Amino acid sequence: MTHEPGPAPVAGPDPLLQLRLLGSWAVLCGGATVDLGARQLRLLAALALLGRRARGFLGGLLWPGCTDARALGSLRAAVFAVHHHLPGALITDGHDLALSPDLAVDVHTLRARPAAVAQAEEPAALGVEMLVGRDVPQLLPGWYDDWVLAEQERLCTLYVHAAEHAAELCLAHGEPSRAAAWAEAVRGADPLRESAVRLLVRAQLALGNPAAALRDFRRYCAVAVAETGAGPSDELVRLVGPVARL
Repeated sequence: MTHEPGPAPVAGPDPLLQLRLLGSWAVLCGGATVDLGARQLRLLAALALLGRRARGFLGGLLWPGCTDARALGSLRAAVFAVHHHLPGALITDGHDLALSPDLAVDVHTLRARPAAVAQAEEPAALGVEMLVGRDVPQLLPGWYDDWVLAEQERLCTLYVHAAEHAAELCLAHGEPSRAAAWAEAVRGADPLRESAVRLLVRAQLALGNPAAALRDFRRYCAVAVAETGAGPSDELVRLVGPVARL
């Protein structure tokens, strides 16, 4: 089942109902923290990250070691508690559950930035360089469920792909300095990502910095060999070849 986008962030005063999943997790109503149990918070987090889902799916996701009947019973208890402690946060529609648009979720706002960058067609639409990788607030730190880890990886990938698109766009429009900044952010997040190194080398060459291009190439080679035992691709070697022969 595909992901569904969350409610669009609304400008202006802080919304009445908030779900925070980044850095530290909390539920707030009118600025005050709502003390929800672990199962209620896990339900809200799953709906925030995965979108509208059937009750059977949620029961199996959140209580994988239980029978279907017991998982659905736990889900019913969690839904009842959310309705009691945080009225208006959930939409119950037959067999499906979803978050109300009135519940603002911080991760939805975080997803919107790389999505906008990835759709940009010229550097002027990029705005300032965004944080990538470890600099992005961690999603649900301390949670090790498979579905949470998958969403953490998905969020990181979203940022990395957007940053590489921005670097390519800046190179194509004659802005190598900005391209280098975007590519450097990606390399900082994933030193083994060769596509980011290729962008960085191209940017350095466009800036007339062959020594910097060669330095970045050699740094990548050292990390790649140490971590994987494999060297650079032929494409990267050809790119840096003229510089290496100087």
